[in-house]
Amino acid sequence: MTPAELIATLSALIAHEPDTSAFSGLMTGGHDPVAKVEIQTCPRPLDPAEIEGETLICGVVTVPEDHETPDGPNTVDLEFVLLKAESLYPNPDPLLYLHGGPGGGNLPGGALWLSENFAPFRDTRDVIAFDQRGAGISSDSVECAGVLTDSLDLVLKDGAGIVEVDGEGGYRPTQLLLDCVAELEASGRDLSKYNTRQNALDAQMVMRALGYDEWNIFGASYGTKLTLEIMRTAPEGLRAAVLDGVAPPIVHLYDTLALPRSESLERLVSYCAAEEACNAAYPDLGQVILDVHARAGRGEVLWQDKPFPQDQVEVLVDQLSAPGLHAPLTPYLPAIFYELYRGKETPTVDLVYGEWDMWPPSTAERDMRAAAEAALDDAGIALVDEALTSARIAGDAEGIMQDAVTQLRETIRRDRDLGPLAALLDAEMTDALPEMAKAGADLRALLRDYAALRQGTPDAGRLATFVTDHFDGSRQARLLAIVGAMTEAEITAFFEGVYLSVEPHSYKAFQKGFDNALYYCQEDMPYNTPEQYAATTAALPYSFHSDWDDLAARMFAQCRAFKQSPRDGFHEVVVSDIPTLSIGSAWDQNTAGSWAALATEGLSNAQSVMIQEAGHIALRFQPCVADMAHAFFDNPGRKLGDACEREAAVPPFHIADWARP
Repeated sequence: MTPAELIATLSALIAHEPDTSAFSGLMTGGHDPVAKVEIQTCPRPLDPAEIEGETLICGVVTVPEDHETPDGPNTVDLEFVLLKAESLYPNPDPLLYLHGGPGGGNLPGGALWLSENFAPFRDTRDVIAFDQRGAGISSDSVECAGVLTDSLDLVLKDGAGIVEVDGEGGYRPTQLLLDCVAELEASGRDLSKYNTRQNALDAQMVMRALGYDEWNIFGASYGTKLTLEIMRTAPEGLRAAVLDGVAPPIVHLYDTLALPRSESLERLVSYCAAEEACNAAYPDLGQVILDVHARAGRGEVLWQDKPFPQDQVEVLVDQLSAPGLHAPLTPYLPAIFYELYRGKETPTVDLVYGEWDMWPPSTAERDMRAAAEAALDDAGIALVDEALTSARIAGDAEGIMQDAVTQLRETIRRDRDLGPLAALLDAEMTDALPEMAKAGADLRALLRDYAALRQGTPDAGRLATFVTDHFDGSRQARLLAIVGAMTEAEITAFFEGVYLSVEPHSYKAFQKGFDNALYYCQEDMPYNTPEQYAATTAALPYSFHSDWDDLAARMFAQCRAFKQSPRDGFHEVVVSDIPTLSIGSAWDQNTAGSWAALATEGLSNAQSVMIQEAGHIALRFQPCVADMAHAFFDNPGRKLGDACEREAAVPPFHIADWARP
């Protein structure tokens, strides 16, 4: 953020009211009489440069639970965020981002992520995202509030979730999961409607409710599967689509859990064989990898005089797909496998596991320093070091400035928009807890009832009842006086605080697992079986799958809690002429890179690319992916060149000193 941008942001924050004219249609209920829009406060955190009500806005679009019966008894609230384009003359067709999972969600935190990762698209387009039904903060309709509140002690325990060991070496659904499903079914919710087809109809309804006639989609992971379903079920309005980390419906995803890792290892071996220096230093790399894996399972592979665990061998390739590495680990993997195989000196393993602890230093910074030492005198090298130090200081200063703006935003919201009493009530309740514990108060009951406040409508009466039930004497009188003085906004703010304080610590892990299982157990598992998984995995060239075996066993077990809801045609090839860019990543451990091309089988106007130096969702790894997608959305008929593929190619492989001629 430049000084001018900082001043503009601060001025907008301090201004009494934001200019909401850009969102006037949404402020009055939206543009679709069937799907009501209600504006709400954006979930935190936000990017410091965003001004709520001016540069972005958040809220809820209410859609039918079953689009086939839009007048049915149940609805679903979908939480959305809309980031306005930065241009005064934006394109009329915005970008809709569809998140992964299923059941993953964007919010909270999604607005910040979108601001950071979709900035290039906002040059000319609005960017929209919403938490899909049964996902993130749109999962209230499938939250078993009664079971979770009554089982709060269990939920708070480490490991409490949707699957458990059955005592016979296998797994079974937890009673908590079974009770949750039973509660939701008894409430009248139709769990079979939480599927990809209904999601596709949601996406179309959300975009029309927000006022758009035509839009583009960027789908990531499960979002690619959803995008392809939109092409099949609700294509009207969809102008162009980008698929990144592709999960085509024609693939039986849970029979093939271990396939992406095997494919990545095949690709690593082929890349090394194609490079003359790597092939000469590390011949027969594929067989060496297999040998290291087998011997590690017998405890025969040593590093620093200790057995190198087999599971660490298996996850070595997973490090290729970890976003956030300062420099790619790819060039070092052949040397690592060979050093573990030889059982002699291990300088590369020592470097990665010891000095780097799996987080290599910046390649650019290291190369710059080496080039300076080769080309400059001492004075020049000193200037390079000074410039690098200044860059680090500037980065730290940017972080401090962003933190200050974030704190200012929350202070203004508390003092101007909400008032101080919500924070005061929370603080005084918290201060009372140590004294209550000493007096023998039932704090478990207090915590249970506090958690229960997150359900239902914010209401001063509910809050007063909670105070009366758990506090007494002068403390009770004072807390009731505060509740009585609170404005409606302050009451709402207090309940928001309850939601945020309870949800991450007790509900989130369970709810996320439930949301995920709700989809794949109903619509995928009818076509995937433990037997098919075992057969598919055993046939892989690199059958490194002990962790996948455990995950598969858990998934198949927990799905016994749900009724399967197979759909005709779900695994058929999607046929469409909508312009599509399908992006695969060489090191993707979740969705095989080859599936990007496979997904285009029935798409007559599609092109696919392979980004070599990237893991799951290439956008997270390579800046050129956003550039490429931006160019595609600007002209979907354009045949893209290979500039991004060349920019993101695998770096030259590291040749250890012991391997040099």
